[in-house]
This record gives sequence, structure tokens and C-alpha cells, in this order.
Amino acid sequence: MNKSSKSYVLENVTILWFLVTLIGQWIFAFYVAIYHGSLIFQKGLKGMGETHMPNSYISGDSLGNIILATHLVTAVIIIGGGPLQLIPQIRLKFPRFHRWLGRMYMLFACFGAMAGLYLIWTRPRPSFGNLFQEVAISIEGVLILIFSFLALRYAIVRKIHIHRRWALRLFITASGVWFLRIGYKFWYFIEDLLGFKLENFFDFWSFGSFLIPLAVLEFYLRIKDKKNKSKQLALAILLFVLTLIMSVGIFLAVKEMWLPRILKVV
Repeated sequence: MNKSSKSYVLENVTILWFLVTLIGQWIFAFYVAIYHGSLIFQKGLKGMGETHMPNSYISGDSLGNIILATHLVTAVIIIGGGPLQLIPQIRLKFPRFHRWLGRMYMLFACFGAMAGLYLIWTRPRPSFGNLFQEVAISIEGVLILIFSFLALRYAIVRKIHIHRRWALRLFITASGVWFLRIGYKFWYFIEDLLGFKLENFFDFWSFGSFLIPLAVLEFYLRIKDKKNKSKQLALAILLFVLTLIMSVGIFLAVKEMWLPRILKVV
């Protein structure tokens, strides 16, 4: 089947976006595994108290400490395994692996969401930010639970087309913790570059880190298979610009956060 030049552009920009996302998320998963994993392995749960996270280790709160440590482990699996679910070749050539990885992904995503909700509302502040930011994270956690249920439901009844849409929404929402970090690193870079400061940006981005990617996904799902070539081209341009922004954010996060912290523990 011959493809128009505009749909061809959209397809290739989508591949570029995915490759940048894959690399960026695997770097983040590696960082979590090495930085947090090394401290926990070397010093036990008390090692979490030496991280940058406030209230990461609370003496006497054994349950909360265990849940947080497990939450960090599941984050590695979610961020590391999620992009593999988006590769068509794996889905088509290794369907059994795709199904089992998908089940694990949904299971750990749900556990991570519930663990996050528990930690937010049972631990003293600040744990995940101020009240505004914690409400945003809580909404994100609830969406992860809802999207997981719907993705599983439509997979069970073999409505695969609908299942994939909900699975994509789950992937984007579960990646909010990653979008949060690369997004604010990019924004602070722009602020330094242009010499201004937007007050309470982090409060806004606590919501934007998952709602904006979800909005872009909905635009993508509605446009990619349509015959409106001007909208496909607009989508390709938007996705390309966002990919460039993500690339800068990933580079800055690696340079200024993840790599320096890894070097402290290795």
C-alpha cells in the first residue's frame, strides 16, 4: 500500500518519539535501580534516608518503609518494561511474552499506584510535595488503576483495538513520574536561558506531567488514521517538537540529577 508523504512523515516522527522515550525511560530505570538499589542493598531500608527524597525513611514505620522500597523496585519494572509493550514486532512475533509482560506491567502499575496513594496520605509532609502536588499525584494514581482495569477488561473480551488504546493511556499515565522530571528540567533550562521565573511552575507541572501527554495521545489517536493530511502534518510537527523538548529534558536530567547521584554510590 502506497503511503502519502505526510502519513509517512507522521509514522517516522512517531518512531523517533518512541526511540527517544525508550532510551530516556531505560536510563531512568537504570538510575533508580543503581542509585536507590545500591543504598538499600548496602544499608538496608535505612539507606533510603540518604536519598534526596524527604521522609524516605521514617524510624518506626516499618510498613511504610517496606512499601516505599517495593514501590521503587516496581518503578524499575514499570519504566523498564513498559516501552517493550509498544513494539509491534514483539507483540506479533512473541505474543506470549507480550501478554505476560502486559500482565506484570498492569499488576506492578496498580501496586505502584496504590503504594503511592498510601504513602502520600499516611506519611508526614513533605513526602511527595505540597498538598497541591499530592492531589495531582493521587489523581494520577487513580487514573492508573482505572486504565489498568479497562485495558485488562478489553483484552479479556478480545476487543484488541480498544484494549490497545487503554493500554497506551496506561503507559502514558504510568510514565508521569518520568515526564515530571524531564519536563521540569527542560522548563528550568528555559527560565535560566531567558532570565525569568514562573512561580509555582512545579505545582502546575504536577498535573501537566500526565494530563498534557494524555491530551497529545488523544489527539494522536484521533488523527493518525484519518485522511485529513493537514492534521496529520500538524500532528507530526507537534510530535517532533515535543520529541526535541524531551531530548533536552532527558539530557539535563542525566547530566544534573541522575548521573551525579549514581556516581555517589558506585
